[in-house]
Amino acid sequence: MIIRKLPLDMWEKASEISVFREQKPFVDSVADSLMRIAGEPEDSKLVYNPYGIYSEKELVGFILYTFEDESKDNHWISGFVIDKDYQHQGLGRRALEQLVDFVFVKNPESIEVKVAVSPEDTVAKNLFVSIGFKDAGWKKENREVLCFKNKNPLRSPIFIYKPK
Repeated sequence: MIIRKLPLDMWEKASEISVFREQKPFVDSVADSLMRIAGEPEDSKLVYNPYGIYSEKELVGFILYTFEDESKDNHWISGFVIDKDYQHQGLGRRALEQLVDFVFVKNPESIEVKVAVSPEDTVAKNLFVSIGFKDAGWKKENREVLCFKNKNPLRSPIFIYKPK
């Protein structure tokens, strides 16, 4: 299982990813997530990165990672879905772990990664909590915000005290 940037020529294929009927109220479709990218104003500071989740060479899921340019704490998982035919195989867990690692390696000064989850979506909430996300104590658009804190964020400038 690997996540990698979703090229434009794979957007249509990614839009075919579907979930079980009972999950649909909680999950934005891949097409909706991709339309959000296309609809973003040009002067926006938000950067959208769509990633495909692959098992072998098969596209099995999607993650939309969003961040605000030059921000240390505005990193979000804005979309996340595993196709119904590939759920319950640990692929989602591994993809989320890889994405969080990627965010902190690429942006070591980052403080946290956040996700907004519907309070009724206990399956998704339990998945995020099981890999280390915690309740942030606030809501975004009636969804609970969970955050994964960077355990060792780099701070700059770094001052080293040297006694004389």
